Amino acid sequence: MEQKATFRFSAFADEITPEFDGQLEALQKLGIPLLELRGVDGKSFTLLTDEEAETVRKKLSNARIGLSALGSPIGKIDADGDWDAHRKLFLRVMELGERLECKWIRMFSFYPGALSPEAFEQRVFALTEELLELSEKRGFILCHENEKDIYGASPESEAKLMRHFGGRLQAVLDPGNFAFCGLDPKPAYPLLKDYIRYFHIKDADEDGTIVPPGKGVALLEETLAAVAADRAGEEVILTMEPHLMMFTGLSSLSKLDDIRHKYAFSSPFEAFQTAYEATREMVCRVNAKG
Repeated sequence: MEQKATFRFSAFADEITPEFDGQLEALQKLGIPLLELRGVDGKSFTLLTDEEAETVRKKLSNARIGLSALGSPIGKIDADGDWDAHRKLFLRVMELGERLECKWIRMFSFYPGALSPEAFEQRVFALTEELLELSEKRGFILCHENEKDIYGASPESEAKLMRHFGGRLQAVLDPGNFAFCGLDPKPAYPLLKDYIRYFHIKDADEDGTIVPPGKGVALLEETLAAVAADRAGEEVILTMEPHLMMFTGLSSLSKLDDIRHKYAFSSPFEAFQTAYEATREMVCRVNAKG
């Protein structure tokens, strides 16, 4: 049989429960070996003290759960906002990454604020360059996620950002975010495939309503099939971020009036399990072909 990529699952487990112990228990129950760290006991991981970070590290080790990335909020400010404070936050994120032994940092590409389109682009490139210089000195890899309203919201603008930095900046491809924004996700993988470090998995239908993976228009299965063929012999991480129910901390990630749901679930765990099993089924179908 033709060799294909190996897909390995991670998760934003704070979508299941804000309690960190509960997150680890849920991942063990689901059989997901990795966590993308975002919320810990109801607060951003960026607010952890050194002692709390050490506790998180020990709990991860005891649960035999690895960290795939730090789901940081870096880049989720106006490009003309308080850069000094944000730079300080980024330095803290790297400190925590070193304590937690995780070198991948998820980031974004800023909101325009009051800047003109031309000034906004120049500012995004300048701020991202500074982040890259800081991260490269300490061995971190910055992974940019496409997100609503930021510079890299569309496949084309994200590709322009990636090309500008010539591979120094990596991409976290979230096809569901394009669908959620009402953008065609079809150009995304061809434009970004040379820069993609890993994937986030969510889906949305034609009007941007969040649905289980495979039920929307994000072309998830088609993208996974292309990845399987293009990355033969490589390990590819799929981080589950289905957004199928409201959860603690969601208001800091998106405007709540933007989030609409079509499917109902009895619990956050059921919603997450549904998304995970749907994605596993897609992976199985992809692997069975050819």
